Amino acid sequence: MSDISVENYKKSVAKIIDTWAKEMDKCGKALAPILDQLAELEAVKSPDADTKKQIDELRKKEDAIQQHIDSASASLRVNMMVIDVPPQADEKELMKVPGWLKDIIKAKGIPLGKGVSIAPAIDFDFKKKKLKSFGIKVTFP
Repeated sequence: MSDISVENYKKSVAKIIDTWAKEMDKCGKALAPILDQLAELEAVKSPDADTKKQIDELRKKEDAIQQHIDSASASLRVNMMVIDVPPQADEKELMKVPGWLKDIIKAKGIPLGKGVSIAPAIDFDFKKKKLKSFGIKVTFP
């Protein structure tokens, strides 16, 4: 039988990650057409002034979405660091938490477009029953 305090912790974490995944989904849907248009425009061998202007505008939109992704990921990190692991939690159950976190993030992971990837970075202190660090790495092409 699993530890109820660990199960409640997992439910809280799942809710936080679900909120983040929804934001990533919005960003992914907004970013995909921008990356497609950029690829088309950058494929032009001798772009005219209008094409260069469109490329600049698309880069600005891409940067704005990147900032939103960074903000949502920072919020996720803060929320994950603030939520406390129950001190009375069974250590055997806690040993499963880092793997579970990676799995849930992968399950909630959203494809953000060409070449964009998301990877979790988790460090857990089992003696203190505390999440030492949590991060999301978003890689752009």
